[in-house]
Amino acid sequence: MSLTRMPFARWFALASVAVLLSGCFVSVMPLFGPDDADYPLADGTKLRLYTLDEEGKRTHDKPSEASVKRLDVGYLFTPQDDKPFRAMFDDMRQGDFVGVAMPDGITGNPMYGLFRQKGKSWFAYAPVCSDFNDVAKAHGKKLSDFHIEKTDSDCRFKTYSDLKYALLFLAEYTPPSSEYVVE
Repeated sequence: MSLTRMPFARWFALASVAVLLSGCFVSVMPLFGPDDADYPLADGTKLRLYTLDEEGKRTHDKPSEASVKRLDVGYLFTPQDDKPFRAMFDDMRQGDFVGVAMPDGITGNPMYGLFRQKGKSWFAYAPVCSDFNDVAKAHGKKLSDFHIEKTDSDCRFKTYSDLKYALLFLAEYTPPSSEYVVE
């Protein structure tokens, strides 16, 4: 099955521009907050981003970079050649982190992805709603099985448990779209 893949760099880029968000995993309000957040990256961490192909292997594209600044609440990510944005992580189980990118201002929805940590690598699953729907159908499921509300092109979640279930389902049946390596 061929998937439209949203590279992690695009997840980062889109996260900072709420108007451009479409087809993502979103919620009206953040599904976890600062009290639940984990901080797996040290302040000042430098990351190198590799785009992965449909088999989860690195492409020959030149990697990009990002820097991470620890804030009182969450992180400030500054991707190479793009606007900084705020994000938080929650370790839902042994190195599987839910990441939420927070839009600036009062417009836009929090956007989610799954980040699987293996050593210095972080494998990103940045879901596109229409692709998730295709994967679910291929495995005998419907969006309603995940309690997803389809709004325009986004998959909107109301509960954190439903979001985690959908992200883990996605990771079981699709390869990651990007790999971040801590330098």
